[in-house]
Amino acid sequence: MRRYIVFDLDGTLANTLPGIAAGVNRALACLHRAALSETAVRGMIGRGARNLCAQAIGFPDADSAPADLLDEVHELFRREYPHCWCGRASQPYPGMADLLRELADNQAHLAVLSNKPHDVTLPMVQELFPGVPWNPVMGFSGAFPRKPAPDSLLHIAARWKVPAQDVTLVGDSLYDANTAQNADCKLVLVSWGYAVIETLEATGQPLVHSVRELRELLLR
Repeated sequence: MRRYIVFDLDGTLANTLPGIAAGVNRALACLHRAALSETAVRGMIGRGARNLCAQAIGFPDADSAPADLLDEVHELFRREYPHCWCGRASQPYPGMADLLRELADNQAHLAVLSNKPHDVTLPMVQELFPGVPWNPVMGFSGAFPRKPAPDSLLHIAARWKVPAQDVTLVGDSLYDANTAQNADCKLVLVSWGYAVIETLEATGQPLVHSVRELRELLLR
């Protein structure tokens, strides 16, 4: 059984796309820009809020977007998103809460590591998965670089007092795959998230297609 497990949030533990898209579109509306479809926003998720906002206004990443415009969009998104993610806009994937409780009952150490801002990540995880003994829940706060930099994952391993090689990262994207590689930890990818499945298959890493398959892999 895997004893030390770190989960990505968006697209791994929960479908958060509707809330993210709503937050993005509220920000764009404030600037009199056209709304984006959920399909368009889906491909923008995973690299943090500033990169998300940069792509929403037509730039490949935060570094290439005009700083003043990006700051404005990002500030608007940060203002609007906390009002958008609640309720049915963010839902655990079916069976995920039961799996987490079963892992906890079997003495697994569980953590969340997301590029989502920490001040949204923490209340979202607490709301969606009450009673799960997370240790810790980490969103992006500036204390560590965003994934795929390994620093935050290595911090969790150090907190658990285990080598990174004993830790399994569960995620849905190449950013998660690269984080695991950079930290030299184990990896399990899930196919139900926001990445193109073929890109996940190309990593050669374990790829599961249901929560049941994930349970079998983590608990065996």
